[in-house]
Amino acid sequence: GTATDTATTEPDQWRLRYMVGDLEHYTEWTADFPTIENYYDQYRRGDYAHDVVIERRAVVDR
Repeated sequence: GTATDTATTEPDQWRLRYMVGDLEHYTEWTADFPTIENYYDQYRRGDYAHDVVIERRAVVDR
């Protein structure tokens, strides 16, 4: 299909933002929300990262 075919059906994308010490880190953007949710749970339970936040990016067709 062409780019215009898929643009309207693009799912929202998600990533994890978290802090390790004083440094901010991000995961890659992905449409696979369960994976991000899984990372979120793991990071929240562990003591490696803090200020763990799930960020959402709506895919907009301009």
